[in-house]
Amino acid sequence: MLKKLSLLDLHKPIQDRIHEGTDLKCLDDIPRSEKPPFTFLEFINSRPRNTKTMFVHEYQVHVHIISPPGSSVPHYRNIQAVDEALTEYIRLPEGYELWGQVESGLVSNYIEPQTKEHHAVLGFLFRVSYGFKVKI
Repeated sequence: MLKKLSLLDLHKPIQDRIHEGTDLKCLDDIPRSEKPPFTFLEFINSRPRNTKTMFVHEYQVHVHIISPPGSSVPHYRNIQAVDEALTEYIRLPEGYELWGQVESGLVSNYIEPQTKEHHAVLGFLFRVSYGFKVKI
C-alpha cells in the first residue's frame, strides 16, 4: 500500500539538515527561558501534486529564525546560514524520493515588539514522490 510521507517524517530530515549545516538549534518545543539564536519549523500547507505517472505530495514549510536583540548583522548571518544549509538536499526515509527542494524566499523579517529579538521567516517547498501509478 502506498503511503504519503507524514509531517513528522519530513520534520526530522529538515531539522537534521539545519543542525548539520548551521550553528543553530532547531527546536520542537521552545521553553520560555530559551535564549536565541535558534530556529523552529512551521508546516504551512500540504497538497497532492500527482503527475501522470507518479504520486507526488508538496509540502510548504516556514523556517523561523530567532536572533538576539542588537545588531542585525548576526541575524542576517543566521538567515544566510539556514538558507545555505537547505541548498543541500534533505535525506528522506527509504521509499520516498525528493523531487524538489526549493526556497520560496524571505517571507517576513521583523523585530519582536516585547523582546526586541530579530525574527525572520524563510519559506521552502518540498516535493516528495511516494510511488508509481500502474495501469493493469
